Amino acid sequence: MKPLDARHYSQQMIMQFLIDGLLVEGLFDTLDVQWINPAQASELLTQLPTFDRYRNDVSKRLWMWQQDEQHSVVMLLRPGITQAWEKVPETCVMLLNQENHQGRALDPEEITRRLFCAITPHEQSLDQGQMVFLQALLDSLWQAESSVKHQVKTQALSSLSTSRHFTVMEQWASLMDRPYHPTAKAKQGLCEVEYQAYMAEFNEPIQLCWVAIRTRWMLTGAGVNQKSPVHWLAGDKYAKALEQEMEAKGLVHTHTAIPVHPWQHEHALPRWLKESFDAGDCVALSSVTEPWLATSSLRSLAPTTASPHFLKLPMAIHSLGASRYLPAVKMVNGDLSAQLLEQARQLDGRLDERLYLCDESKWWAYMPEEATLFDEAPRHLSAMVRSYPSVLLEDPSVRLVPMATLGTPLPAGEHHVFDDWLAQRGLEVGAEAVKRLFEELCDCFFEINLRMLRLGMLAEVHGQNAVLVFKQGQCHGLLLRDHDSLRITVERLEQHGMQDPCYRIKPGHSNTLYHDSLEALLFWLQTLAIQVNLRAIIDNLAHYYSLSQRELWQVMATCLESQIGGLPFEQHDREMLRKQLFGREQWPYKRLIGPIIERAGGPGSMPFGTSATCNPFRRVDAHAVDIKEEALTEN
Repeated sequence: MKPLDARHYSQQMIMQFLIDGLLVEGLFDTLDVQWINPAQASELLTQLPTFDRYRNDVSKRLWMWQQDEQHSVVMLLRPGITQAWEKVPETCVMLLNQENHQGRALDPEEITRRLFCAITPHEQSLDQGQMVFLQALLDSLWQAESSVKHQVKTQALSSLSTSRHFTVMEQWASLMDRPYHPTAKAKQGLCEVEYQAYMAEFNEPIQLCWVAIRTRWMLTGAGVNQKSPVHWLAGDKYAKALEQEMEAKGLVHTHTAIPVHPWQHEHALPRWLKESFDAGDCVALSSVTEPWLATSSLRSLAPTTASPHFLKLPMAIHSLGASRYLPAVKMVNGDLSAQLLEQARQLDGRLDERLYLCDESKWWAYMPEEATLFDEAPRHLSAMVRSYPSVLLEDPSVRLVPMATLGTPLPAGEHHVFDDWLAQRGLEVGAEAVKRLFEELCDCFFEINLRMLRLGMLAEVHGQNAVLVFKQGQCHGLLLRDHDSLRITVERLEQHGMQDPCYRIKPGHSNTLYHDSLEALLFWLQTLAIQVNLRAIIDNLAHYYSLSQRELWQVMATCLESQIGGLPFEQHDREMLRKQLFGREQWPYKRLIGPIIERAGGPGSMPFGTSATCNPFRRVDAHAVDIKEEALTEN
């Protein structure tokens, strides 16, 4: 096998995400470019080896952007499924000398700089937003290369315990982070040594720090019951040593000890909470407890012991355009969402059977007397114990697989989770068997999400939050985590006997939790669930097993239509779903690149905007449903 070129692989992956993102967000639209049919440019294509094999393919287009009298930026595009045009995978973006038809490949940094200079031609330098995006892109490039060089060990997965298997799945999912986002791998604030120490794929044990916080300045979650974090997070030996240190420092009756990520302890606490430490409200402790392992979420940690209790901590690194702190308000909202999710399980027997929830009600957050839920400094010192259902972790027939793992290719292409699933089911590897299992996955995923939607709620089911539950070789259910991002429509909740949870929303700030209708709520199913999560799974399956992406999209569409028809929706809801999902020419699209540039840094959650793109089900002609003509009429 040819040795993997980590730099080339990383640049190729990020270039694909970058170009496709720029295309779908319209950031190339103001440029003076030519679209040339390859049949009209056969001589040029013949002289460019990277494009030569496509010269007779009339479905492709040569995209040319003139730079000066002699040079053009050239790339080859093809019709996409989730967007009108996309870069042909594994082809270069070339800087072409038109006199001798010689060219060189551009890297992501160079094409980005050329674009920004063209957008603002009269500026002497890049503006703040452009610099923020470019730096995140550069960090993504070196960090992705570092991850690719380190191979996740996926041998003998079938012999691992349920919890150990889950740990490997998290490491695998971390290799890409969020698919289709060119700066997703950037964990800004980590140097190379820290990156390799704290990212999940490197499987390095992490030694937590502990800080004692004055108890009266502490907010706690509904599941704490006056217990301290060490009750769930440390064995007797380490818990006793921690208590002895607290006693020696006279803190037992006044303070509560919470864990702190070592990066946060070194870099963020001295900056944000120095006065609190100087005043004795916060006291650094020297005791150590058992080591932990990073998960695909970086700030969420997995135990190295046989424990169902995981840990989520703030880290003031920047990822996806946002600082990864852990504010109390998010955990308050998470408790409120968890109550709704439990009510949904009680209202729907199938959800009770197939929907699993992590317990995220055990949390602690520093909240000094003068602070509010929306202040910056306190959110850097908090902790959440995330308890996974023991009924799953202790069952050797269960496999927990983050959906992000299924959408993340291993760089050397040596394995796919479907390999193990096919073997467990005794199915021979082939197109029909893979499509059959993908159909089962889609049926399970859509049934659970549509049942929740019917009740007026939808979880943030991107690949990192949504964990598939496989039991005895069957796709059995869905495990949810990060409940604070549950989206709702109050009117529909009330129709089913539930109430407005009264989420805490910062005054004057936009909110993405409340929506006026099921139709508005559907945005999150179309974008995060389908355009990102399931699309990544399709792309990975198609590449790994040499399948047709189009056929897999058709499988998904058939499953979705079947679930809409079979679930107990009111008829007007069913018609709305069919119209929005299958009848519209366009779908909403969640913009990412432009909003990062527009925000130009600063606090807040992940920046995004909305626009429109093509309807993937219409692109594959897969909507096998008789939609009435009036349902197709745009408002």
